[in-house]
Amino acid sequence: MKNYYILKNLCKKIYLAGAGNFWYEEGEIGNDKSLKYVVLSTIMFFIYVLMTILEIIAVMFSDLPEDEKSDSVSFALSHTIVMIKMFSVMANRKLVKELNYKIVKICEAYEDEKRLAENYKVMKINVYAYVSAVYGSCACFVFEGIRKMQTGSHFITVVTYWPFFEDDSLPAVLFRFFTTWVLCVLMVPMIAIDSFVMVTLIMYKYKFITLRLYLENLREEFDKNNYAANEESAAKKLQSGLIEGIVMHRDLIRLSNDIDRSFGTVMALQVCLSSGSAVSLLLQIALSKDLTFVAGMKIIFFVIALFFLLALFLCNAGEITYQASLLSDSIFYCGWHACPMGRDLRRLVLMACASAQRPLVMKAFKMLQLTYGTFLTVVRSTYSVFALFYAQNE
Repeated sequence: MKNYYILKNLCKKIYLAGAGNFWYEEGEIGNDKSLKYVVLSTIMFFIYVLMTILEIIAVMFSDLPEDEKSDSVSFALSHTIVMIKMFSVMANRKLVKELNYKIVKICEAYEDEKRLAENYKVMKINVYAYVSAVYGSCACFVFEGIRKMQTGSHFITVVTYWPFFEDDSLPAVLFRFFTTWVLCVLMVPMIAIDSFVMVTLIMYKYKFITLRLYLENLREEFDKNNYAANEESAAKKLQSGLIEGIVMHRDLIRLSNDIDRSFGTVMALQVCLSSGSAVSLLLQIALSKDLTFVAGMKIIFFVIALFFLLALFLCNAGEITYQASLLSDSIFYCGWHACPMGRDLRRLVLMACASAQRPLVMKAFKMLQLTYGTFLTVVRSTYSVFALFYAQNE
């Protein structure tokens, strides 16, 4: 499937989730400025924000049992960051539309159907795995709430300031079920936005692969056309093709800044969320004396979802750096040395190689490097902090 249709379908899902229209073609998906859409979207996000505020108040002021207190801390932290992530993307809607246009158009003429199919398969596997982890965690929270209700306590998944722990009145019970429904619905725009970032990074990675294969194909075409009495024509084709490749490379390099401005907040906050929430969740497993199987599974799924998404962000960003680093060799071996056009072409190759040798490192806020190393550092740091707190509480 072409990148155009992949992004368009994803933008349609984001639109249906209430986060707005991010597609660059007006009228193709829907009108997010219509009164009906604005009202429904505003109500939906108002409910999300209100629930998050109640979670934060519960952390600060509620007198709760240990398990609910731990859940309230985890939810308050994660939902606050999730809301900031979503609002940061929604605030950059114009930038995201421009990014969608550029990432569709750059190298579009040279994309191979087989590689596009492989690209689409990778995206689907990653998104489905992430959705499974997120809703697996949600399901475990619901099952744990049902288990508590069967043991004589009340049903609860999302811990908010009201209803109070002792309150088992009908309005309190209904509100607890309502917040559970809100939690499940909140996951939809969250997954859509996170998947949007993930898909963009994967597409960007494959753009560099496409460019590298295009440059390698220049050499094959030159060797095929470079026979007696046709050297000049072959050299001209090589030069024009190389210039086009250099232009595509320049556009791809500039695209990294657009990705940073559009999604930098999402990726940076995911690092904080994965590390901070994971420490809290792992401590629940380590320090709880009577943790049930379902309660343990809800924490495990939560941690898996956090680190799986972080791995998708950072490892795909690291792969972008790697694929970009391969371009200098592809440019150098494009066949220029066998070309009779001389100095101009050599100067062009020299500048292109020098440009390609500058390491392209994806960053968030132009500070936080998004690499394989960053992912390993976050994992090690998370474990170190967990081990420190665990030792202090033993």
